[in-house]
Amino acid sequence: MAQPAMGTWTNTGPIQFPVNVSGQVDGIGRVCQVKFHPTNAQKIYAVSASGGLYISNDNGQTWSVSTGTETFPTTACASVCVDHTNDQVIYLSTGDPNYYYATYGIYKTTNGGATWSPVTTNIGFRMALEMILDPTNNNTVVAATNNGIWKTTNGGSSWTQTHTGGSFRDMKLVPGSNKTLYAVTATQFYRSIDFGDTWTQITTGLTIPGGNGGLRLAVSAADTNVVYVGTTGGNGVINRSDDHGTNFTTVYNSNTQCLVCYDDNPASGSQGNYNFGLAANPQNANELLLVAHNVWRSTDGGVTWSKRTSWWNECHTDMHQIQWNPYNNTQRFNANDGGVWMSTDTLATQWSPRSDGIAATEIYRAAQSPIIRQMVSIGTQDNGELYFDNTWKCNRGGDWGTKCGFDYLPGATVYYFGTGDRRTLQPLAGDQPFNSPFDPTNNSDMEFLPNMHNVAFAGSDTIWRSTNIDNAAPAWTQLYITGETVKDIESCHADSNILYVVTNNDHLYRCDNALAASPLFTVIATPSGTAATASIATDKQDKNIVYLTCGQSIYRSANKGINWTNITLNLPALNINRVLSDDYSNTERLFVCLGNYVYYKDNAMANWSVTNGLPTIPQITDFMIYNDGTAASTLRVSTYGRGVWECNIQNNLPPTGDFVADKQYICAGDTVHFSKNLFGNVVSFLWLFPGGTPSSSVANSPVVVYNTPGLYDAKLVVNGVASSDTITKQNYIDASLGTPVSLQEGFEGNPFPPLQWQLASQGGTWQHVDTVGGFGLSTHSAFFDNYNYDAGGRHDALIAPKADLSDADSAYVTFDVAYAPYSAAYPDSLMVGLSTDCGHTYTPVYVKWGDTLATAPANGSYFVPAAAEWRKDTISLNAWLGNSVQLSFENIGHYGNTLYIDNVNIKIYPHPVGINAIGNDNTVQVYPNPTGGIFAITANGLAAKEVTITCYNMTGALITRRNVALSNGNLNTTLNLTEYPRGIYQLNIETATGQHYVRKIILE
Repeated sequence: MAQPAMGTWTNTGPIQFPVNVSGQVDGIGRVCQVKFHPTNAQKIYAVSASGGLYISNDNGQTWSVSTGTETFPTTACASVCVDHTNDQVIYLSTGDPNYYYATYGIYKTTNGGATWSPVTTNIGFRMALEMILDPTNNNTVVAATNNGIWKTTNGGSSWTQTHTGGSFRDMKLVPGSNKTLYAVTATQFYRSIDFGDTWTQITTGLTIPGGNGGLRLAVSAADTNVVYVGTTGGNGVINRSDDHGTNFTTVYNSNTQCLVCYDDNPASGSQGNYNFGLAANPQNANELLLVAHNVWRSTDGGVTWSKRTSWWNECHTDMHQIQWNPYNNTQRFNANDGGVWMSTDTLATQWSPRSDGIAATEIYRAAQSPIIRQMVSIGTQDNGELYFDNTWKCNRGGDWGTKCGFDYLPGATVYYFGTGDRRTLQPLAGDQPFNSPFDPTNNSDMEFLPNMHNVAFAGSDTIWRSTNIDNAAPAWTQLYITGETVKDIESCHADSNILYVVTNNDHLYRCDNALAASPLFTVIATPSGTAATASIATDKQDKNIVYLTCGQSIYRSANKGINWTNITLNLPALNINRVLSDDYSNTERLFVCLGNYVYYKDNAMANWSVTNGLPTIPQITDFMIYNDGTAASTLRVSTYGRGVWECNIQNNLPPTGDFVADKQYICAGDTVHFSKNLFGNVVSFLWLFPGGTPSSSVANSPVVVYNTPGLYDAKLVVNGVASSDTITKQNYIDASLGTPVSLQEGFEGNPFPPLQWQLASQGGTWQHVDTVGGFGLSTHSAFFDNYNYDAGGRHDALIAPKADLSDADSAYVTFDVAYAPYSAAYPDSLMVGLSTDCGHTYTPVYVKWGDTLATAPANGSYFVPAAAEWRKDTISLNAWLGNSVQLSFENIGHYGNTLYIDNVNIKIYPHPVGINAIGNDNTVQVYPNPTGGIFAITANGLAAKEVTITCYNMTGALITRRNVALSNGNLNTTLNLTEYPRGIYQLNIETATGQHYVRKIILE
């Protein structure tokens, strides 16, 4: 049997800017500096703090990493400088300018970034906060560093210190000048008039607050006499000089308004030198932009300021740099912890991300679903939690660093060990506690069982077990007190009765009856120290085999830990982060992650082999596996600076794959984006789109237009060396006008949302409940949990299938609703929107909130409706007859209480022929017609026990509705409309079995 082949590592992402389904503005990765090409208006450089250098050739619309920085040692990057005579020559300084520490000094490339070499002679490993090339000599560069100012005159071959000492923060060249430079530390301003050979400190008129963390500079080509110095201290002080920095005037210094804080209130706090930037308009020296947490603007030379953004909303906070595009003065670029953002708004209030391709996400912790390949959760530096389900989505903001893991239950539930909460990601829901048996901490672990989905083990310094993890409030049983910090918990893959726990105190705890009522543990001394790192793996083919990593070593035991063999062999002397085993291998295949590398070995190999393709510049933070024994099996790593990477572990299996579309239900003429996942030994692939334009493609992510209404198949043909596979999805793209007949949905089955229904989330999501239904007649409905989740007023929609009203005589929708307000202070709303353009825009046709929406009294507890706490609401669709329509049920949550809907029925009635009949069907008779007010209604042979009679006026308003029992299928009743005005009315008679009859009646 051929040995499984390892693939090459590829970037899972985020690569494209994530989709925001949370409230706070999202991001992709920390960018600390942006530079524009000296002569090419389309080319821009972005220095990512932990992911290397990125280059854009289309004015920031897309970015690609400088491949040479992938092989840097683990480092941050601070600044970039491009040779104005040859853009193949670039200088890049390492170090982190935001957290302010140096690493490996300055690197240089002469081939556009393909390869880099250090240029550190004399200057050493200092971090350059800024580097400026001499406009008249491309071999001369001045670098303002964390320890002095340095200059090279030979293209970086050697450096000379021109100013001793000083932790510099910024440096600027006076526009149009070949000689004058300004530079600042945290508290000092310097000027050079000989391009950095000598420096003079100037203090005249400067106001520098005590304890100031950093200064920034701004200059303008519109007036080269002007230079601004801004401070991080004192709420943001602005100093201005009109004589090349010889004398300064303090133009802004406020005790009541803070330019560098989270809000304009000084009490809201700031982060000092970490995030601060200042720029002057090249065409107007009196217009300034200042960034820290928010964007501020001045149009009078810094005397007065107006706040243009809020830290959580319009543009990502933690802003490091702001500048105007020198080639297009209407564009302003903002480098921040979320990436690169741009505004074309003169007032600087509207911003949008310009970061597609900056795959520089800094990940603290990550987890891979064991049952869904395309499901990963990551916690990031300042970009919240992101999750991957073929598309990267942000479901919370801020720093998110809790250790996490997935269970084996349906719904992709991730557990946050550091908070004690869990969250379902498919569909997206809010946090719910899992009733942690100990104070939540990242110094803990959880283990879930693949063959017993309701069982979990957890431990911090004590081992606990739950046998009902699927319960809303799981119960936990204490099994054993170790008194030591748990490093890893592993259930034996060959026998779930065997459980291993390793701690930080050189102990391995083994239990051979972990599922028993009273488990017993054996304490085993580990073969070496576990204080730094430790992890466990087991062999699915042999319950006696266990693997243990202890710091820089890995061991194998064939007798459940009684004896150990050191199998470290040729692994480098680095702490091993984690060991993983291949459950489908018959040769004990293992994977270990250490440093920035992943190695693998089986018992047929004499030594460990390293995998190929991982970048070395970021630190690996978590090591994960998805393994179903097929070509889809993969390893994944999360990194601090380059996102998530993946590597197939069965790369020699026959080729296969899967694909998805960004939307399936469209209007004719809409565009659909397809994406794929290929597994195994793939040589080539071909897309087939019958009825689409193009009809075929070899692009990785093709874009297809469907111009004609209809249902369309989509195919992906995957070719290998000796075999191929065709993945066909029939009727996958629905560009039809929708159903022309009535639709009924009681949310009784799975999946949720039902077929052709869609979820549109701005943060939370509608969910399926199997405990309560409309009027107590079922146990299923759709609900939104506003009690545990604060939607902050965002609209989260459950969207019904399209309905074709082009040949309808009348139509309406009914639905059951249940809601109890939490209180008047938390008024949730339900809005029903109607779209005639395939969901691109919606018009509200129903809006109720608070007491108007309520079907039960205010309730400070989690609301579960009783049978009598439901209401049936009706909406006429007659105003949209002749159209294809789509309805959205939108929760507008304000942290109130649970909202339920059920039995959504869209009633569509075709045009009747004549006053009394539909076609030749005379089953239902209405007489006399016309009449003065009382109509007799009769019918024979109806296949039902009762009918529902509704009557509408010509504006679509419901006049009356009642249920009438039948006698052996016969109807005999009257309708009294004497109290209503004269005119034409529509009468509907409908049975529960789907028969319906429409009559127009005339009231004289």
